[in-house]
Amino acid sequence: MHVTFSHIIRKISVLLLCLGFQFLLLSQTQYSNLPSVYINTENNAVITSKVDWLPAHIQVVSTDTIDQINVSTQIRGRGNSTWSMPKKPYRIKLDKKTNLMGMYARAKNWVFLANYADKTLMRNAVAFHIGRVAGLEFTPSTRFVDLVLNNNFLGNYMVTDQIEVHSERVAIDEQDSSQVAEPDVTGGYLLEIDGFAASEPVWFTSSKGLKFTVKSPDDDDINEFQLAYIQSYINEFETRLFSTNFTDPVAGYRAMIDSASLVNWYIASELTGNSDAFWSTYVYKKRSDNKLYFGPLWDYDIAFNNDDRLGDATEKRMSQYAHNPRTWALRFLEDEWFQTLLWRRWSEMIADNLAGNLNTYINETAGLLETSQQLNFQKWNNLNNKVYRETYLFDTYAEGVGYLKTYVANRIKFLNTSFYVKEPDRPTPPFVATRHYYMMMNKRTNNAIQVRSHAVKAGSLLEMWEPEEGQASQLWEFRNVSGNIYQIINKNSGLAMTANGRGTNLVQQPLNATNTAQQWKIEPVGIEGAYGIVNVHSGYSVNNAGGNFANGTNAIEWTANIAGSENQQWYLQKMDMITTGLLYASVIQADIYPNPASSYVSVRFNASDEQNVSVSICDLSGKMLVQTNTQTQAGVNVLTLSVSDLQSGVYLLQIRNSDGSVFNSKLVVRK
Repeated sequence: MHVTFSHIIRKISVLLLCLGFQFLLLSQTQYSNLPSVYINTENNAVITSKVDWLPAHIQVVSTDTIDQINVSTQIRGRGNSTWSMPKKPYRIKLDKKTNLMGMYARAKNWVFLANYADKTLMRNAVAFHIGRVAGLEFTPSTRFVDLVLNNNFLGNYMVTDQIEVHSERVAIDEQDSSQVAEPDVTGGYLLEIDGFAASEPVWFTSSKGLKFTVKSPDDDDINEFQLAYIQSYINEFETRLFSTNFTDPVAGYRAMIDSASLVNWYIASELTGNSDAFWSTYVYKKRSDNKLYFGPLWDYDIAFNNDDRLGDATEKRMSQYAHNPRTWALRFLEDEWFQTLLWRRWSEMIADNLAGNLNTYINETAGLLETSQQLNFQKWNNLNNKVYRETYLFDTYAEGVGYLKTYVANRIKFLNTSFYVKEPDRPTPPFVATRHYYMMMNKRTNNAIQVRSHAVKAGSLLEMWEPEEGQASQLWEFRNVSGNIYQIINKNSGLAMTANGRGTNLVQQPLNATNTAQQWKIEPVGIEGAYGIVNVHSGYSVNNAGGNFANGTNAIEWTANIAGSENQQWYLQKMDMITTGLLYASVIQADIYPNPASSYVSVRFNASDEQNVSVSICDLSGKMLVQTNTQTQAGVNVLTLSVSDLQSGVYLLQIRNSDGSVFNSKLVVRK
């Protein structure tokens, strides 16, 4: 390698400069509770360009050792409208990859946002928090600092990720200029729908007139094959999106879009009220993946009702009022599938306490910034002066934060109504039983089927009764025979619901899986999650006799009319999980009754074969108080133990079979 004398001199100069910086910065102090960042350019050169890098040195002073660095860097300006403001944003490029101030990505490139036109200083941070709540694949990190540039205090800044292809940022394959054929040329691509695209080095216009800046591959790497591929891909997407059959899941746009990122990005755009949502939109495409992904979020300083061109936009949809191009968004909203997807995802976020989450985040951030914001506005004195597009001005920082909180709360209320879609009725799905007990509740009366008097004897009648929490005789196991055919077995008795003739009470009988009178077809009914229960042997249906509401009404068989009679329609409400302990392989189930008990307790279980079983009652120290041993028979077995000598309290009832399997249950004795 040829090394010139001037090259050596240059290296020595840089080394001396760095040593000088380190000596200069050793005495720097921390302005507030936030980290203080000191950046000095070589010879204190003024940063005038968004293109040309200046050599510099950066030191972070913080009480947290994780934040502290003292290294070489480069710096330049950044931004579009914000670059013309007195308090300017910057981009730095460290000499080596670093998790700057503990942020997630280990990277060289970082951004310092000035937030000059955002008097809360936190709109970008709140938007990024929404991105994380929504679940976008990548949302930039956030750290607030006090910045000193060339010994000039510049106030509060937000440090965040550079939007770039990176394993811990936009995690897609990175292409170089040598890649010209598939599959390499299929990705990755990071694009921005960009109103300022014409000022960028590599950009193109789509068939619908949207301007796209190509962010990756880099300007110096992208080749004609890559540019042609991604432009053709975007045009194909638009062709599908604006075709007559655009809602077709195969031929339309849905086959080329990642629906999760689309709906999460759109919700963030509307919730923030971002007037630039469609003027500046990041999208990306992965290699060997035909879908287009939306995100990450970026640029929210005039969001949250901070753009006077929209007036008060608290109750204005950005799809109608944000700056063009709104072309894609308006087309998405013509698709009922997208509207339904939007409403469902929004409902999930509301159910996860979105409003409370955001209110807490804003409060905590305002507390974090309290000292720094005071220093910031002492420096710039613009708190109640209009400097850009502010819709409202406030005399105090707290008033501006209160306004932001009020906007978010009211915006959520508005979107609750604006996003609402009455979903089309969906038919009751086929019934598939899980390892739970179910309550069979009549659609007409809401009463449940139970065994009369909670009896455990074979032949006992079934009746209707108002639901009672914890009532074992109202709980039933659905044990599959085949297809949609089940045995229905009472938890309390271990006996099966059995047909008994048209117009007469259903009864419970010992289990016999081959007896068709104990086999019931579970048939979906209508659109409300109800089912008909039809006996395989008789063809009659389970019926609430006479449609009566009274407790004790007979549960009977009747001529099947499951679609036309609410007396024959049943909600199968999942209740307690079936727990059978280690005994399940050889003992199908085990239950104890009554519990609480006073004088005796019965243990009922179904054994798959003959076996020796020991049943014992112990106190909570493990001391055995009652025990009985028996030889079981295949089928239903009932053992009764006296508890008359036990005092009131909680005990452990244990069943142990001959192979050592154990079933444990809590027993309460109450005198």
